[in-house]
Amino acid sequence: MNRKNMIGLGIAVLSLLAPLAATRAAEDLRPTPEATCKKLPPAKGKSRQRFDATSFMVVAGELEAQGEKNFRLAYEPPKGECLVERIDLAGQNVTAIYNPWEKGTQTLLYRFVTEDKAREMLVLYNSLVGLVAKGGYGFHVSETRNGIVSFYAMFKEEPTYEAVKNIASEILSESAKPLLAVRWPEGAKEGEVVAFDSSRLK
Repeated sequence: MNRKNMIGLGIAVLSLLAPLAATRAAEDLRPTPEATCKKLPPAKGKSRQRFDATSFMVVAGELEAQGEKNFRLAYEPPKGECLVERIDLAGQNVTAIYNPWEKGTQTLLYRFVTEDKAREMLVLYNSLVGLVAKGGYGFHVSETRNGIVSFYAMFKEEPTYEAVKNIASEILSESAKPLLAVRWPEGAKEGEVVAFDSSRLK
């Protein structure tokens, strides 16, 4: 199968799960919550990553199903965002935001926003992954930048704060490479895969 057509696998899956796939596109950048977290995010857990290509194709297929106009990461409006901390990651001032896990179609768990608001890394829960893949859930660490949506990791269970903070730091330092990256070229009829790490994804 040509890599440019691999998103079609996700679309085929989504056609079977269409009633569950309704979610609105995320705002360009949500405001930073003023309230600090009364309950800290999980500090203990396994944070096991998934490396099955099917799980990544599911979220990429859902993204393509939104169409060219809405080709960006989407999630349901979070209900309990709070400020975890303001920290230095890879030499950049970053605001870490947490939203306690909500079981929806695709919901927000974390946001890491740079001080200049030029970059925002998201940790999203996707319920479709749990229905399609074998065992566990799907929490992916992703970023939209320059029209490309990159998926850097996916966890089988709710990841700890340290686990996702470390990945956000690696993304900003450019030491992390996406497992999967997709885009929708202007005027094209469909999205395409621009990066697929076949050494890690099986």
